[in-house]
Amino acid sequence: MTEQTTAGATNEGGVFEDILEVLWAPAAVFERSRNRGAGMYMLVLTLVIVGLLVATKSLIQPYVDANFDLQLIKMAEQGRKMPAEAVESGRRIGGYFLYATWAFTAVFAGLIGGVLTWLGAKVAGAAMPIGRAIFVATLATVPRVLGILATAIQGAVLDTSNVTSLFAASVGPARFVDPAKVDNVVLTLLATFDLFGLWNLAITAIGVSVIARVSRGAGWMASFIALALSLLFSLIPAALF
Repeated sequence: MTEQTTAGATNEGGVFEDILEVLWAPAAVFERSRNRGAGMYMLVLTLVIVGLLVATKSLIQPYVDANFDLQLIKMAEQGRKMPAEAVESGRRIGGYFLYATWAFTAVFAGLIGGVLTWLGAKVAGAAMPIGRAIFVATLATVPRVLGILATAIQGAVLDTSNVTSLFAASVGPARFVDPAKVDNVVLTLLATFDLFGLWNLAITAIGVSVIARVSRGAGWMASFIALALSLLFSLIPAALF
């Protein structure tokens, strides 16, 4: 009994360990942490992201400003030109909103993504409690932290004087198009399939497979269904605005 208890304790990882290791060994992390709640992971990830944003704000800001300028161009094309006197305040408020959205990535993606993952798993025959789906979705957001870090690194080593939007920092196909000349729906699709989005997809698939005790194929199906649902909710506003 003592030996079994000791072995179980040895295989138990801490929150920080799980957050790091889920990037390269997600199956092991989900197996040993299958009964944990998502709350502590959300809290730690949020604190990490906030710290990262505070430390790298000056490096990321050119991309944030360029993204606001892109929105001005898109609005003007639709006949909704922003008054000149409102541009600076709009830029400031838009920046705060974007940073706040990033800061709570783990919370928003964990809760909303958890519901979508739960639905995807149910359709794929990999039913699991919604709390477990939220846990999977929360840990699957870890690559998004690396996405923010990647943007900051690019801001440090590249010339950002001519960036056109946040898409210029994408590690994926969205990086190679002119966002001012591409439809919002196409941009949303291209931005979804970047390195960190695909990493998120893979972790979700493995998490569903391990937690629900189903095949990897069923896990991937659940993950793709969740992605399709997420895209549906993203593409509707992209098509309207």
